[in-house]
Amino acid sequence: MIEDLAGKAALITGAAGGIGLGTAKVLARAGMKVVITDIKEDQLRLAEAELKVITENILALQVDSTDEASLGKAADVVEKHFGNLHVLFNNAGIGGGDKILNTPDEKWRNVYEVNVYGPLNGIKQFLPGMLVHGEGAHIVNTASFSGIEGHGHQSAYGTSKFALVGMSEYLRNDLADSNVGVSVLCPNVVDTPIIDALKARVNDDVKAIISDMAVPAETVGAQVMRAIQTDEFYIFCDGTHTREMLKKRCERLIAAMDRQFPK
Repeated sequence: MIEDLAGKAALITGAAGGIGLGTAKVLARAGMKVVITDIKEDQLRLAEAELKVITENILALQVDSTDEASLGKAADVVEKHFGNLHVLFNNAGIGGGDKILNTPDEKWRNVYEVNVYGPLNGIKQFLPGMLVHGEGAHIVNTASFSGIEGHGHQSAYGTSKFALVGMSEYLRNDLADSNVGVSVLCPNVVDTPIIDALKARVNDDVKAIISDMAVPAETVGAQVMRAIQTDEFYIFCDGTHTREMLKKRCERLIAAMDRQFPK
């Protein structure tokens, strides 16, 4: 838990746009020193310019989160410029996959490399330093509602997010008696350029449904910040559609148990 974020340092992967950039803006306004990383150099520089309107305490680094050496270099730069790191937001991720038998092995490996090993690399690189400095610290991993409820056919993406939810739960257990808190973000539909591209490919009725469900990226960022400040583990992005999906899932689980073990 970190109630007062002012003057502390955060690193966000996948921060050139979407949830990463939205969260960076929220944390910058709260007085944090923010390090944004992304593999896309051009978009990273645009994001850096947007953030420097808020504060000069911004550091933008091109980083491949699947490459431990790349993260190691970033860690050295962060320590040199901002000192101790207090917040790690493992946000970089990719979609992909079809039905299980229709998804090539290369796609499975690529998605898992980014969505599972990327956050694991971040944890292994930055957590030891957090434990050593002993100040309040927090790790947030971006999963997805697809990591709680299997729906659709993006099998590689969805199962990778299930893995990340599980990794986050085990990490929380590991750090229960430490100075480091853990959260897992499980967004449903967030208003990002990816969603804009999706809306361009669907009919007006579906477009209206997506627009109704979509949450602004900075709203998600505010929820992430609140979770860091209150040590909230699960972070959701809406209280209507996600609530109904969670309720139905829990009802199915309890119904199965009741059938197998009647009262």
